[in-house]
Amino acid sequence: MVFAVGSGLLGGCGDSDPPKNPVPDAGTIDAGTSDAGTIDAGTSDDGGTQADDGGTQVDAGTDAGSLGEPLPCERTQGICAGARRAVVDGAYEPVCTARSYGASYEATETRCDSLDNDCDGVTDPPSWSQVASLGYPPHAGRVGSLRVTDGVLAVVFDRLARARVIQLDTALTPLGITEVPVEVMDDNLALDSVSTRLLRTAQGPALYYASAGPAHDHTRGHLILLDEQGHHVPREGEPEGGALLFDQPVGDRATAAAVSADGTRVFAAWRNTSQSVSGGRELWGTVTALDGQAVVSPRILMRPLSDDTALYGVDVLGLRDGGFLVLARETLSGQFEGLLRLQRFDGALQAVGAERTFSMDVDPVARLVDLGAAAGDALESPAIVVRAPQGDGRALKVLGNLFGEETSRTLAVTTPGEAPWFGTAVTSRGLQTAWLSVSEDPQGGDSWFRWRGQFWALGHGGNEEVLSPGSDILPLHRYAQWVLLEELPERWMGALVMTSTESPLSHTLQAVRYCAP
Repeated sequence: MVFAVGSGLLGGCGDSDPPKNPVPDAGTIDAGTSDAGTIDAGTSDDGGTQADDGGTQVDAGTDAGSLGEPLPCERTQGICAGARRAVVDGAYEPVCTARSYGASYEATETRCDSLDNDCDGVTDPPSWSQVASLGYPPHAGRVGSLRVTDGVLAVVFDRLARARVIQLDTALTPLGITEVPVEVMDDNLALDSVSTRLLRTAQGPALYYASAGPAHDHTRGHLILLDEQGHHVPREGEPEGGALLFDQPVGDRATAAAVSADGTRVFAAWRNTSQSVSGGRELWGTVTALDGQAVVSPRILMRPLSDDTALYGVDVLGLRDGGFLVLARETLSGQFEGLLRLQRFDGALQAVGAERTFSMDVDPVARLVDLGAAAGDALESPAIVVRAPQGDGRALKVLGNLFGEETSRTLAVTTPGEAPWFGTAVTSRGLQTAWLSVSEDPQGGDSWFRWRGQFWALGHGGNEEVLSPGSDILPLHRYAQWVLLEELPERWMGALVMTSTESPLSHTLQAVRYCAP
């Protein structure tokens, strides 16, 4: 079965090809939200009982009938509908609190329970916050995130010769930033020559990054172990910049890495590129232990199927049977039409079974995900999330059962005429996605800053919801073609995006915490 998939860039987590321009469109969306705050402590502990008449409470020994009928409360929406004033200390409350509204009431809503707890007409509002100011704006290959014990770690390469690991708690409040020295081989192009991601290993979180030489003639990959707070955990004899996973005389800043099912090995893949050819004629891979010791020496995994095509982009996934999966894009130079190529490998990087191909009308954005045991065994659970054309817009689709009779289902239909740049997370409740729906303002200033968009996610009932703060359109940089997405406790999701302004010049890492019951 062959699927036609659609427009964009194969942006696997480790793929840092320079992003292509989002499809311009004048359409924007405007929506209001309210910020979440702290839980109201105004609950009753006075021994009263809640009546059946909308939440009125009567203190023990008080004859409510002698006070007359209780007046309606000030708030009338959500869980406050029909509430009347409770009796407190022998009199009706002058201003209704949780004693009148009930145990589900919050002065400022914080719960993800599908209720309008603060009675303002908005159910489970998202909360936005600023995480950190950024230096050079990172594109998709220079950012990453990972769920950890007490929150989320994020990594950004926005400085020369160092990575910044940001620790956030489960409310996405930043707790601190650790600067990790790294080895980059190109001082002049250090930011553009690096790709990264955060991995979960048997020894805890780890920072993977790869650096290419200035002439695109050399590539090195490294691994740095971290603790749950994002601090470097040095090992005896570890070289500066972390354990060296590979050091190859082929150039590519766009690499990808995945961890084996048992968390003890790292699979890294890269293309051979040059200054004159942006795509690659070969896709290489290697498997190493966490300390860099070779398990499988570097070898060629794929070559183009035609003499006039090249490989652009790569994503990789560790399979639950101990093997690995590789997704690559192949097109004619400068063209968008072509193929997505999918190949399974065993733990020794030997190809297993026939390669699968998916035709594409235009250049897609695609991610490999493992939907987990709930989706079946180790070969039934891998899937591809892809951005594809649908009518005059785009849809985010899931291609599943990749080694059998392939299936396709639509996750979300995005805003017509705008380019969705998305992130995914496999959670305890299934696959979640969120995206920036981006258009270009032709009347804007510098071409790097004339982008704008709205933040969307799958919310209540799996429906598309716009969750941008207030009624503002987000100001974006051309490199803001990514969303980092992680599961949080109590049915919350956390996303990280970048906003930018030209005057004053600024790039800001923003966090949004939203409910996805």
